[in-house]
Amino acid sequence: MKNNSLIVTAVTAAAAIVIAGCQKKQEAQPGAPVTPPASAPRIVSAERTSFDQVTAKLDKGGNVYLYLSTEQALLGLSNRLTAASNFVSSLPAISGDGRENLVRLFGFLNGFVIDSGVSEISGLGVSSIAREKGFYYGKLVLHHYPGENAGVIWSLFGKAPHRMDGLDLLPQSTALAIFSDFDFTLAWAKLQDELASLNIPGVDKALKQFPAQFHEKTGLELDDVLKSLGGEYGLIFTLDEHKKITLPLPNNPLEIPSPGLAIVVKVNSDLVFDRVADILEKNQVTSKLVSKVDDTNLKMRTMNVPLPIPLDLRPSLARSGDYLLVASSDTLVREILAVKSGEAKGYKATAEFKKLSQDIPDQGNNFALVTGAFASTMAQVQQKALANQPGGAERAQSLQDLLNSGTNSFSYSVGVNGSEGWEGFANSSHNLQALIAPAAVAGGVAAALAIPAYAKAHTGSKASSQSQ
Repeated sequence: MKNNSLIVTAVTAAAAIVIAGCQKKQEAQPGAPVTPPASAPRIVSAERTSFDQVTAKLDKGGNVYLYLSTEQALLGLSNRLTAASNFVSSLPAISGDGRENLVRLFGFLNGFVIDSGVSEISGLGVSSIAREKGFYYGKLVLHHYPGENAGVIWSLFGKAPHRMDGLDLLPQSTALAIFSDFDFTLAWAKLQDELASLNIPGVDKALKQFPAQFHEKTGLELDDVLKSLGGEYGLIFTLDEHKKITLPLPNNPLEIPSPGLAIVVKVNSDLVFDRVADILEKNQVTSKLVSKVDDTNLKMRTMNVPLPIPLDLRPSLARSGDYLLVASSDTLVREILAVKSGEAKGYKATAEFKKLSQDIPDQGNNFALVTGAFASTMAQVQQKALANQPGGAERAQSLQDLLNSGTNSFSYSVGVNGSEGWEGFANSSHNLQALIAPAAVAGGVAAALAIPAYAKAHTGSKASSQSQ
C-alpha cells in the first residue's frame, strides 16, 4: 500500500509538470493566441455636448467628417464680455473718450451675443461623402437644443421650412439661382436696437429721421413697404444656348449664350409696383420709352432701350400673383411666368436637376443652384479677359488649372431651419462647396442691409457733432 501510494503521488506530480510545461511551450510558440488585457472603461464626457444629436445627422465613411462642440466656449460669453468691459475700463491708462468707447463696444458685443442667438449654438457638424467619382453629397448642421432658439439667427432667415416655390420659376436656361427667406421687418427692428446700444451721438436722431427720409425719397411709408413684403427673395441668372451674343473683347471676341437676369421678391400688394410705374410714366424721359402691359394676370412696365450690341436688354418691372419681378427683359419675365403656370417646362424637369436633387429636401428656407453652364461660361470669359493682357496666356492657363477646366462644376444646396437648428444639404462636383453658398448669401444680405444703415447713422452722428 505504501509503495502504491508513492507511485500515485509520483504519477500525479509528473502529470502536473508535463501539463505546465506544455502550457509554457504553447505560450512561447509564435502566433499562438494571447488573451488580451481587460479594455479600459469608455470615458463619458462630464460636460453636456450635442455630439449624439449632431452626428446622427451626418454621413460616416466619406472624405470629411467633423464635429465641434461650441457649448462650453459660448456658455457664459455674455458674462465674460461684461467682466472684460469692467476690467479694461478700470485700467488707469484708459480714460475719457477711450473708456467710454470701450464700454459702448463691449455693450454692443454683449447685446449682439444675447440677441443674435450665437450663445445658443451647441455644436457644428459637417460631412461629405462621394456618391460617385467627382460627385459629393454634403451635410452641415448648426445645432441648438429644443426650445433654445430665441436668438435672431434662428428666425431672420425663416422660422420653419416650407415648399420652395422659387424652384417653380426657373426656366430651363437657368445657370444660377439663389432664393432665401428673409424678414426685413425683424432685421430693421434689430438693427435699430443694436445701433441704439452703441449710444453714439447722433445715431438715435438719424434712426428717427430715416423713415421720414425714406418717404421723401420714395413717396412711400417705410412701415407700409415692410408690410407689403412676403419674406422671400431670389435671383435668377440665365444663359440661353439658343441665342448667342459676342462679347467685344479686344483682339479676341468671345461668343457666349445670351444672358438674362431677374430679381424676384414675394409681395402681398401692388404698393411698390404702382409707385415705380407712376414714377416711370410721369418722368418726361422714361415716359417715352416705357411700354405697358395691364392684363388680368400680369402688370408690366418695360423700358425699350436701343443698344449697339445684340443683347436682349429691355429692363422690365412686373407684378404677377405673389411676385414682383425686376428683369433684364420682358422676354425673361414671360419665360419665368410660363414655367410658373406650367405652360413651359422649367429647370426642375431637366436631367441635371434630377441628379442634383437626390436626397435633398423639397422643403426648406433657402436654396442655391450653380449649373455646369454657368461655371464653364464664366471660366471662358475670365480666361479670354486674362489672355488679352500682357503675359495673360500663362495666367489664363493657371486659372484653367485652378478651376479644373471649368467645364464640370455644379452644385445644388438647400438650407432648412428645423426644430434643432439649421441643416444644410448639398450635391456638388466639389467637396462642401455648395454648403457654403447659403451661408455666404445670408451674410451678404445681412451686410447689405446693415452697412448702409450704419453708414447713414455714422454720417448723421458726424453732422450732429459738427453742428454742436
